[in-house]
Amino acid sequence: MSASTQQRPTDRVDKLIQRSDRRRSWLMASMAFALVLIYLFIWMTYAGSHTYSRFRQLPAGDSATVKGVTFTLVSLTRTGVITDGDETHQAQPGTTYVIADLQIVTANKDPLCSVELVADGKRTWESNAEFFDRKKPQYCGDDEHPVTPGKPWDYEQIYLIPAAFADRLYGIGVEDLTSPAPTKVLTPAA
Repeated sequence: MSASTQQRPTDRVDKLIQRSDRRRSWLMASMAFALVLIYLFIWMTYAGSHTYSRFRQLPAGDSATVKGVTFTLVSLTRTGVITDGDETHQAQPGTTYVIADLQIVTANKDPLCSVELVADGKRTWESNAEFFDRKKPQYCGDDEHPVTPGKPWDYEQIYLIPAAFADRLYGIGVEDLTSPAPTKVLTPAA
């Protein structure tokens, strides 16, 4: 063997080190890629379960309790006209009013009573900001008429919605923002 064709032991070691470095680089790149995939999977799972409203319809007439307040939907009525004391208000063309007659029983002195109207396609509406002079209040007590813990409190929530969704309502959503559980949807007893 000539000296030029014969490999020196250090050349062989250098090639092994180069292969080892290349393998280590691929291994590190693969591990980094796997960590990114794990992070994306966890983030997508979290975001999917916390950013989109999820609903669970309760049986008709059932109540839902959130933060010590038990909500019951007594009735859900559609109407084109709202009475406001001695006046009436006609719904705008293409819209209709929905009146949710609710009852709460609470252990708290100052409960939160906001609920949302839920329709198909995860559509929701908040109650009308305008208060009407009606037989039932549209709020959960005030200084003159406080909510008494342990006693039922009847009130109404009024929604103005597109008439196209009037036949596609699911009920009233009672959301617990402290829980990842789906929003409970109430329907009146049959």
